Amino acid sequence: MLSKRLGVFLGGYYAKQIGSWQTRSDFDKIALNGRIDYELTKRTHLIGTLTYACFNSQTGGNVDSLAYYSRQYTSTTDFTYRKVYALRSRITLEHRWNDHAESFATGFYRDNSIEQNPNYSIRWTTGSVAATGEVNNNSFTSYGLIAQHSQRFSWLASRLLAGLTYDYSPTDYYAYQTSLQAQVRPDKKSVERYVQVAELPDHFLSHYAATIQNSALYGQFDAQPLPNLRVSMGARFDRMAFRYTNYLDKTSGLKEFSQVTPKLGLTYDLGQGRGLYANVSRGFSPPGLTAIFRQNPNASVGFSPFYYNLQPARFNNYELGGWASLANRKVFIDWALYQMNGQNELLSIRQPDNSTDYQSAGRTLHRGIEYSLTVKPAAQWFLRFGGTNAIHRFINFAISNRSIDGVQNLSGYDMPQAPNWIMNSEVTYKPRWVKGLRTAIEWQRVSPWFENQINTVRYTDRTDLGLMGISVFNVRAGYTWKGMETYINIMNVTNQLYATTATRGNASTDRTVFTPAAPRMLVIGIQYQWSGK
Repeated sequence: MLSKRLGVFLGGYYAKQIGSWQTRSDFDKIALNGRIDYELTKRTHLIGTLTYACFNSQTGGNVDSLAYYSRQYTSTTDFTYRKVYALRSRITLEHRWNDHAESFATGFYRDNSIEQNPNYSIRWTTGSVAATGEVNNNSFTSYGLIAQHSQRFSWLASRLLAGLTYDYSPTDYYAYQTSLQAQVRPDKKSVERYVQVAELPDHFLSHYAATIQNSALYGQFDAQPLPNLRVSMGARFDRMAFRYTNYLDKTSGLKEFSQVTPKLGLTYDLGQGRGLYANVSRGFSPPGLTAIFRQNPNASVGFSPFYYNLQPARFNNYELGGWASLANRKVFIDWALYQMNGQNELLSIRQPDNSTDYQSAGRTLHRGIEYSLTVKPAAQWFLRFGGTNAIHRFINFAISNRSIDGVQNLSGYDMPQAPNWIMNSEVTYKPRWVKGLRTAIEWQRVSPWFENQINTVRYTDRTDLGLMGISVFNVRAGYTWKGMETYINIMNVTNQLYATTATRGNASTDRTVFTPAAPRMLVIGIQYQWSGK
């Protein structure tokens, strides 16, 4: 705080990782941010922010089963990388007209680029001694505006909120091929190491420029028609359009996606810290440009080799939930039942050589329950338990219309990488006899999941307590004295071998690739918090 009307904040962050448990995982990251708050009048404030970030990382990628189960956390590449540059700025004018009305307007600017030689884009066919990779770069700038007004009324204790957003984003993207040599293991079913032979900057896999214009209008009306009942009604109109030039097929044009998405919500307060709520809404998600302008490996003769026919995804959402405070506010419960019906959800289909085919023609189902339980039996004890049980399923999803393909429709299959149960729980103890000390043990649990889209292989490795999937324990301790805090965290206490992802394609020749989680790790830290005027 420089004066009664002017406040300034400056912050920074720098991190460097060298020689971690997994090879090819070194990185450098720097982030700087600043904020200025200025009080023009008692009712009007001006806020400006500026953020700069730069990230340069090696990317080790996944490992095959031989490396994974022998705990060889090595990389099959020594040339992959990711470089990110981001600059963000905004200026916001806030004005409170009176006790019932307030408005703000924000102008923003973004400059962003991501350059990478990604491990996940390596294409290799079983048994071959040659492979291909790619180098890509996605750069864009954005200029935009967000404006919103909120008005409260005494009638039914209601509130009207209305706003608009607009951004203009010129974008350039290219991806070109690299030539690789594959050092195949004796069984010829997996690769021990890839060697980059040459970059081929004239062999484009994707190359386009687009000017994106995103605009939206939205409004929401909240009212209380009954003493304990709150009603919320809203709608949003989105339009996403872009003019493009595809340098590969030498075409240009305009594509546009738009949708009105309404929502309705009810909240009923039962009193004594208990209540119920229900929501109904519709969602909308256009396909990404990198998918649209990626060449289709399965394009039929006479059809465009690009994904110009991808449709926007639409979702109908239904939710019913509640909360309760019990035992004199020592027990807290939250729960929610939900169902989301999807149409034209974008699906990535891995091919035998690890290339990707995209489809957005089908129906999907996401249904489940989320819950949390918090117990505070005494001042020094805190118990937390939360999780979700769900199914994520293809209802009717055609992925091919070619008679030569073994799988043409995924109807009735569960989605890959979608476990039915995810849970996290923690017990925290803060002893009275050592003021400032905290200790905690955490249990993370993820049930098995299907690795491929045709549900022939599941990830069922056993971890802590003999449970299949993921079951690991973490222990944390810390001590705070005045503004100083020291802490010790032991992650994966029992040193379990488990994967955060395990995926494979649908072909019989495909093999599982794993993203291994960290082995037992000891983290020791110290931090100091200081504040002043």
